[in-house]
Amino acid sequence: MYRYTQKICSKCLLQEDSFHGIVINENGICNLCAKAGQPRVRHWKKMQALFESRLESVRGHLPYEGVIMMSGGKDSAYLASMLKKRYGVNLLAFIIDNNYEYPETFQNAVAIAEKLDMPYVLYRQDPERMRQYYKFLFCNESIAQEDCGQVCTFCGRFLIRLATEFARGMGIPLVFSGHNPDQIFLMGESIETDPERLTIMEFTMAMLEEEICKATDAWKGKADQSTGGLFPEALNPSDVTLLFPFQHFPYEPERMMEKVREELDWQPIKRFSKTYIASGCRLVKLWAYLAHCQGTNNYVDFEFSSQVRDGTLSPDMVKSFYQESSVELEELHELVHDLDMQDAMVKMLRSRFGNENRLLCLLEGK
Repeated sequence: MYRYTQKICSKCLLQEDSFHGIVINENGICNLCAKAGQPRVRHWKKMQALFESRLESVRGHLPYEGVIMMSGGKDSAYLASMLKKRYGVNLLAFIIDNNYEYPETFQNAVAIAEKLDMPYVLYRQDPERMRQYYKFLFCNESIAQEDCGQVCTFCGRFLIRLATEFARGMGIPLVFSGHNPDQIFLMGESIETDPERLTIMEFTMAMLEEEICKATDAWKGKADQSTGGLFPEALNPSDVTLLFPFQHFPYEPERMMEKVREELDWQPIKRFSKTYIASGCRLVKLWAYLAHCQGTNNYVDFEFSSQVRDGTLSPDMVKSFYQESSVELEELHELVHDLDMQDAMVKMLRSRFGNENRLLCLLEGK
């Protein structure tokens, strides 16, 4: 989300990045774009039919046919509208408060639910447990990654499992999530037929299993308490079906954004850039800044580049997003204090960057 080099792919706008093996050639093209062939053939009619058959299997279920995870962003807003208006699904909106969301998250999510005449639950988590959890994700060396990707990897799985466990407790058979195709692939939930993509997904999941074991052992050792679902191996219990509709229908973020603006009076949360593309919580700014300091792309950068290659996101919009993004050190400083991890963050920043780091200076009062 933040720029650390001028060596940027002229096609997908990904930065050169030794950690992820991203190299910009003499023509200004990254190795991902250079090896990209024809766009993947996707059998949308078949995928749509599969989705619809799963819907039909629960028609008329009481009290609800499905739970939808609502973040207040364009994806969940569009998905809620599609499920209600196109398919008439009897939905319960599920809004999670992890104690580190922006207020606009809840304002947007509640407004969309009310526009669609959809009952909602605001599911608040214990603030102290969440503080310990996110401090652990940022600061525990056994799971730390160069791009700080562990924070979203573990948090995302934890939130999905919360939703599916809630649905199970309510006796609701389906949970809908508005994750995009790249996120679905990285969670190992993508329906794939291409052998190369299947191999990559299987390898990614094998690595994730190792990281889950590391995190579970480290949490028990540090916190001396049960993980309590913080690091789930599976995203859903066997008696709840988890559906990611954006692998059953084309993912078109710009068109989706315009549609929810027009139909639902949805407003973007422009906390990261005046050019809105995606939403995020307070934690995103910190891990994106740490990845920036490390000189690595983060998973959001890769998502944008993938969407540009797929033709679902315009290069001009992504370029504007980066041009209008800015690091707000005061906000990062406040978050570090809220998480009570000043000492751990100072130690980590100094070990990685010496004294040449702006956030470090701010934390030390220089």
